[in-house]
Amino acid sequence: MLELPISDKNVFFWWPDAQGNAPDPHQITSHLAQFIIDPKASDLGLTPRIVLKEDVEFCRIDDRFLMSKHRHVFCDLMDPSLGTDFLTIGPVMGGGHPPYNSLGHFDNVTGKCKKYFVGPKHLVQEPVYIPRSSDAEEGDGYLLALVNNYGSMMSELHLVDTRDFSKPQAVILLPLRLRAGLHGNWVDGQELELIEN
Repeated sequence: MLELPISDKNVFFWWPDAQGNAPDPHQITSHLAQFIIDPKASDLGLTPRIVLKEDVEFCRIDDRFLMSKHRHVFCDLMDPSLGTDFLTIGPVMGGGHPPYNSLGHFDNVTGKCKKYFVGPKHLVQEPVYIPRSSDAEEGDGYLLALVNNYGSMMSELHLVDTRDFSKPQAVILLPLRLRAGLHGNWVDGQELELIEN
Protein backbone atom coordinates (compact mmCIF):
# COMPACT_ATOMS: atom_id res chain seq x y z
CA MET A 1 0.00 0.00 0.00
CA LEU A 2 1.24 3.46 -0.90
CA GLU A 3 -0.37 6.67 0.36
CA LEU A 4 0.20 10.17 -0.93
CA PRO A 5 -1.66 13.38 -1.75
CA ILE A 6 -2.73 13.58 -5.38
CA SER A 7 -4.18 16.43 -7.42
CA ASP A 8 -5.68 16.75 -10.87
CA LYS A 9 -3.67 19.96 -11.34
CA ASN A 10 0.01 20.91 -11.36
CA VAL A 11 0.66 21.84 -7.71
CA PHE A 12 3.97 23.41 -8.81
CA PHE A 13 1.99 26.02 -10.73
CA TRP A 14 4.99 28.39 -10.91
CA TRP A 15 6.51 25.94 -13.42
CA PRO A 16 4.10 26.02 -16.38
CA ASP A 17 3.88 23.09 -18.78
CA ALA A 18 5.52 23.07 -22.23
CA GLN A 19 2.62 25.11 -23.66
CA GLY A 20 2.92 27.73 -20.90
CA ASN A 21 -0.23 26.60 -19.08
CA ALA A 22 -0.45 26.80 -15.31
CA PRO A 23 -3.45 26.38 -12.99
CA ASP A 24 -4.82 29.13 -10.77
CA PRO A 25 -3.20 28.36 -7.38
CA HIS A 26 -6.51 29.01 -5.62
CA GLN A 27 -8.06 26.07 -7.48
CA ILE A 28 -5.41 23.51 -6.52
CA THR A 29 -6.35 20.83 -4.01
CA SER A 30 -4.73 17.52 -3.12
CA HIS A 31 -6.56 14.61 -1.50
CA LEU A 32 -5.03 11.71 0.40
CA ALA A 33 -5.06 8.63 -1.82
CA GLN A 34 -4.11 4.99 -1.33
CA PHE A 35 -2.67 2.77 -4.02
CA ILE A 36 -2.72 -0.98 -3.44
CA ILE A 37 0.09 -2.53 -5.46
CA ASP A 38 0.11 -6.28 -6.04
CA PRO A 39 3.38 -7.17 -7.81
CA LYS A 40 1.96 -10.62 -8.69
CA ALA A 41 -1.10 -9.24 -10.52
CA SER A 42 -1.11 -8.75 -14.30
CA ASP A 43 -2.59 -5.29 -13.67
CA LEU A 44 -0.65 -3.51 -10.92
CA GLY A 45 -3.89 -1.88 -9.79
CA LEU A 46 -2.61 1.68 -9.82
CA THR A 47 -6.05 3.21 -9.48
CA PRO A 48 -6.06 5.50 -6.44
CA ARG A 49 -8.69 5.25 -3.75
CA ILE A 50 -9.30 8.63 -2.11
CA VAL A 51 -9.34 8.04 1.65
CA LEU A 52 -9.45 11.67 2.83
CA LYS A 53 -11.32 14.31 0.81
CA GLU A 54 -9.64 17.21 2.56
CA ASP A 55 -7.06 19.48 0.94
CA VAL A 56 -3.81 17.97 2.30
CA GLU A 57 -0.08 17.94 1.68
CA PHE A 58 3.19 16.86 3.33
CA CYS A 59 1.82 13.63 4.78
CA ARG A 60 3.90 11.85 7.40
CA ILE A 61 3.61 8.62 9.35
CA ASP A 62 5.39 7.24 12.38
CA ASP A 63 8.78 6.48 10.76
CA ARG A 64 9.14 3.34 12.85
CA PHE A 65 6.37 1.88 10.65
CA LEU A 66 7.84 2.76 7.26
CA MET A 67 7.30 0.00 4.70
CA SER A 68 4.72 -1.72 6.92
CA LYS A 69 1.02 -1.43 7.62
CA HIS A 70 0.20 1.75 9.52
CA ARG A 71 -2.88 3.36 10.97
CA HIS A 72 -2.00 7.03 11.54
CA VAL A 73 -1.26 9.68 8.92
CA PHE A 74 -0.30 13.25 9.83
CA CYS A 75 -0.41 16.12 7.35
CA ASP A 76 -0.83 19.79 6.58
CA LEU A 77 -4.43 20.60 5.83
CA MET A 78 -6.38 23.55 4.42
CA ASP A 79 -9.87 24.04 5.83
CA PRO A 80 -11.24 27.48 4.80
CA SER A 81 -14.07 27.13 7.35
CA LEU A 82 -11.67 27.41 10.30
CA GLY A 83 -11.39 31.20 10.11
CA THR A 84 -8.08 32.07 8.46
CA ASP A 85 -7.75 35.84 7.95
CA PHE A 86 -6.71 35.85 4.29
CA LEU A 87 -7.32 39.61 4.00
CA THR A 88 -4.39 40.14 6.40
CA ILE A 89 -2.24 37.25 5.17
CA GLY A 90 -2.67 37.70 1.41
CA PRO A 91 -0.76 40.98 0.90
CA VAL A 92 2.25 39.92 3.01
CA MET A 93 2.67 36.16 2.53
CA GLY A 94 4.45 36.23 -0.83
CA GLY A 95 4.73 32.87 -2.62
CA GLY A 96 4.16 29.44 -1.25
CA HIS A 97 0.72 28.54 -2.55
CA PRO A 98 -1.20 26.48 -1.84
CA PRO A 99 -1.26 27.45 1.85
CA TYR A 100 -2.25 25.21 4.76
CA ASN A 101 -3.91 26.49 7.94
CA SER A 102 -3.96 23.40 10.15
CA LEU A 103 -2.43 20.05 10.96
CA GLY A 104 -4.42 16.89 10.34
CA HIS A 105 -4.38 13.50 12.08
CA PHE A 106 -6.07 10.91 9.87
CA ASP A 107 -6.97 7.47 11.22
CA ASN A 108 -6.90 4.80 8.49
CA VAL A 109 -9.12 2.50 10.57
CA THR A 110 -11.94 4.88 11.54
CA GLY A 111 -11.63 7.18 8.52
CA LYS A 112 -11.81 10.20 10.83
CA CYS A 113 -9.54 13.23 10.70
CA LYS A 114 -8.77 15.44 13.71
CA LYS A 115 -7.60 18.98 13.04
CA TYR A 116 -5.38 21.40 14.92
CA PHE A 117 -5.96 24.97 13.69
CA VAL A 118 -2.74 26.98 14.03
CA GLY A 119 -4.40 30.42 14.22
CA PRO A 120 -6.25 33.00 12.12
CA LYS A 121 -3.12 34.78 10.85
CA HIS A 122 -0.96 31.67 10.67
CA LEU A 123 -0.03 29.10 8.02
CA VAL A 124 1.75 25.83 8.70
CA GLN A 125 4.71 24.16 7.02
CA GLU A 126 5.63 20.46 6.80
CA PRO A 127 5.34 18.68 10.17
CA VAL A 128 7.62 16.07 11.66
CA TYR A 129 6.40 13.21 13.84
CA ILE A 130 8.15 12.46 17.15
CA PRO A 131 7.32 9.18 18.98
CA ARG A 132 6.53 9.62 22.69
CA SER A 133 9.14 6.94 23.46
CA SER A 134 11.02 4.26 21.54
CA ASP A 135 8.42 1.65 22.52
CA ALA A 136 5.31 3.84 22.19
CA GLU A 137 2.37 2.54 20.16
CA GLU A 138 2.19 3.67 16.56
CA GLY A 139 1.04 7.29 16.34
CA ASP A 140 1.49 8.00 20.06
CA GLY A 141 3.71 11.04 20.18
CA TYR A 142 3.93 14.60 18.99
CA LEU A 143 3.82 16.66 15.82
CA LEU A 144 6.27 19.54 15.52
CA ALA A 145 5.69 22.11 12.79
CA LEU A 146 7.09 25.44 11.75
CA VAL A 147 4.29 28.01 11.62
CA ASN A 148 4.42 31.36 9.85
CA ASN A 149 2.67 34.09 11.86
CA TYR A 150 1.66 36.76 9.35
CA GLY A 151 0.35 39.06 12.09
CA SER A 152 3.79 39.44 13.71
CA MET A 153 5.74 38.44 10.55
CA MET A 154 7.75 36.03 12.70
CA SER A 155 7.98 32.24 12.86
CA GLU A 156 6.86 29.84 15.56
CA LEU A 157 7.27 26.16 16.38
CA HIS A 158 4.04 24.41 17.43
CA LEU A 159 4.20 21.13 19.34
CA VAL A 160 0.96 19.12 19.36
CA ASP A 161 0.31 15.95 21.36
CA THR A 162 -1.35 13.28 19.21
CA ARG A 163 -3.45 12.26 22.24
CA ASP A 164 -5.01 15.76 22.37
CA PHE A 165 -5.05 17.32 18.94
CA SER A 166 -7.21 20.28 20.00
CA LYS A 167 -4.45 22.56 21.30
CA PRO A 168 -0.66 22.89 21.29
CA GLN A 169 1.46 21.58 24.15
CA ALA A 170 3.94 24.37 23.41
CA VAL A 171 4.35 27.33 21.09
CA ILE A 172 7.95 28.46 20.74
CA LEU A 173 8.32 32.01 19.41
CA LEU A 174 11.37 32.25 17.16
CA PRO A 175 13.22 35.59 17.02
CA LEU A 176 13.23 35.57 13.21
CA ARG A 177 11.09 34.89 10.17
CA LEU A 178 11.74 31.73 8.19
CA ARG A 179 10.27 31.68 4.71
CA ALA A 180 7.86 29.05 3.46
CA GLY A 181 9.45 25.89 2.11
CA LEU A 182 11.06 24.23 5.13
CA HIS A 183 11.33 20.43 4.96
CA GLY A 184 12.99 18.06 7.38
CA ASN A 185 12.90 14.92 9.48
CA TRP A 186 13.05 14.16 13.18
CA VAL A 187 16.17 12.29 14.27
CA ASP A 188 16.20 10.85 17.77
CA GLY A 189 19.23 11.65 19.93
CA GLN A 190 20.01 7.94 20.27
CA GLU A 191 20.36 7.67 16.49
CA LEU A 192 22.78 10.61 16.47
CA GLU A 193 24.89 8.85 19.11
CA LEU A 194 25.08 5.79 16.85
CA ILE A 195 26.36 7.95 13.99
CA GLU A 196 28.98 9.65 16.17
CA ASN A 197 30.35 6.36 17.53
